Amino acid sequence: MARRPNPENRDRIVRTTRDLIRRNGVPGTTMLDVVAAAGASRGSLYHYFPGGRSEMVGDAVRSAIDEYTTGIDYLVTLTPAEAIPLLVEVWRAEAEASDYTAGCPVVAAALGGASEPEARDLAGEAFTSWTHAMSQMLVNHGLPGDRAESLATLALAAIEGAVVLGLAQRSSEPMERVAQELVALVEGFEPG
Repeated sequence: MARRPNPENRDRIVRTTRDLIRRNGVPGTTMLDVVAAAGASRGSLYHYFPGGRSEMVGDAVRSAIDEYTTGIDYLVTLTPAEAIPLLVEVWRAEAEASDYTAGCPVVAAALGGASEPEARDLAGEAFTSWTHAMSQMLVNHGLPGDRAESLATLALAAIEGAVVLGLAQRSSEPMERVAQELVALVEGFEPG
């Protein structure tokens, strides 16, 4: 009798792939690395991901995007002065918990586009969606639409960049500074 696939095993492989992408980037994450880190068999990878490495990476990136999108959707219900520091705090906590070795898997997907173009495309769609969500939050709090879209782009780029700086400098200070400056910038706008 054939054994039924265990969805928990597949989920563990997706989470492991996502973590390795955060630490090693897309090009630095191999199927053998995933097998070792997840305690999975090579056969199970091909069973759960018949499309191979591309499917496995794509599912890991989608998983990260889904989780972060849920968080961003919540954050945009807050005021910018509440949401921006909270978003930065999530990244600060994750960077510190990894001893500054793991960043955003969506950024890693964007940077790994040469080896996995689908993952890069997913990252591009996610950043577009997140920018629009942040823009809507700013509009809801009185900023004109054109300024809100530009400021949302600036905020997302600054936050992701601050994470990269924090990892390189092994410090949360860049993230904390960016949060403070973005809040000051947003609060400096007069309602439109």
